[in-house]
Amino acid sequence: MINKAKHNWEIIAVILIAALVVFNSLQILSVSAALGGNSITGLSFGSSGKSSTFKVKSGGDVVQNVIDAIIPKGTPAYGEELGVSFDEPVTSLEILARLERKVVGTKISCEFCCGAPSVIDGSGRNLCGCSHAASFQGLSKYLIKNHPDEWTDEQILAELTKWKALYYPKNMVEKGIAAVENGLALTPAVLNDRDLLKKLKTGDTSKIGTADLPTMVGGC
Repeated sequence: MINKAKHNWEIIAVILIAALVVFNSLQILSVSAALGGNSITGLSFGSSGKSSTFKVKSGGDVVQNVIDAIIPKGTPAYGEELGVSFDEPVTSLEILARLERKVVGTKISCEFCCGAPSVIDGSGRNLCGCSHAASFQGLSKYLIKNHPDEWTDEQILAELTKWKALYYPKNMVEKGIAAVENGLALTPAVLNDRDLLKKLKTGDTSKIGTADLPTMVGGC
């Protein structure tokens, strides 16, 4: 009886985990559905580009322009090597989080998840143990170790910011909109400024068309 009960609980656990993965995948798909199905067109500089500034189109719908600028789509240059894709954020999060957790700067954080000021401190001590933080550390280490002459620190930070925009679409788009409306370029430094919204003059974010964007994709 004990073995049968244990077996039943194992089956239930597997079902719950599978349901959670499906739910998180549907969350990112809802971004496109909420904005007309074909709204997310990727970054202006392309998935294979390494520009450290997210280029925003002028004129038209500022919400859509910011979404087009910071929400990536397709496969990054290292995607085939690692088996990750911007179109599969939940699966990719799990892969990136399994990479070594030692290397990343202090300029990016999981501010919308664990609330730590950065992923690590100045001495390299981990400040956040969530999967998002692990993925930032894992990808930065991978690029530094395997492509040392191809990526600058600023380009790596920009790449991590793409994933951050996928992990936290609503908050990152709202931050991007505030920056654009205040005449700021969407650089990694701007998009990763934890106090940006406090510094800028911002409107009512509930009325700017981001209400249906997922707050977080993937488990914290």
